[in-house]
Amino acid sequence: MNFKRFINGIERRIKETRRHLKLIVSDLLQNWIASGVVCPIKVRPILYRLSENKIGKGCYLSPRIFLGPGPGKLFVGGGTFINYNCWFDLGDDIIIEENCNIAMNVHFINGTHEIGDNKRRAGKGITKKIVVKSRAWIGADTIIMPGVTIGNGVVVGAGSLVTKDLEDNAIYLGRPASLYRKLE
Repeated sequence: MNFKRFINGIERRIKETRRHLKLIVSDLLQNWIASGVVCPIKVRPILYRLSENKIGKGCYLSPRIFLGPGPGKLFVGGGTFINYNCWFDLGDDIIIEENCNIAMNVHFINGTHEIGDNKRRAGKGITKKIVVKSRAWIGADTIIMPGVTIGNGVVVGAGSLVTKDLEDNAIYLGRPASLYRKLE
């Protein structure tokens, strides 16, 4: 019995070590090499794909993009442009469909907490997927919160805070983002 428990403990440690090593290699590929300014533009998507993210054809991924260490994956549709200093939490999946434009300093935050007791207000951690539909344009310094879906052809004005789903073909502005006007 002790020998079996010993072997099970070793197997568990090996699995944990593999998981930690995978995180380290993924972080190295994504956040050090691929996001570096000296990484060739054509190599960048390949390095993100090696870390099990899905990057479509014809995407332009600028340097200094940070991908969090969570269990989620980044899915980027073909023809999408992502500018400098964007931050992807990856507590859950982040899906950006084709032909989108993401300006600089946009934060995709899909992890949050339930309200805790008076000993610690940040309670149990929760994550929710973020979806950006086709042809959307997200302005600079925008923050997108957990569980949000941004509709087809939506324009989100610079500096906005997106806290709820946004309907197709419209312009949204502000903190929190609200409908400015509908588009054809």
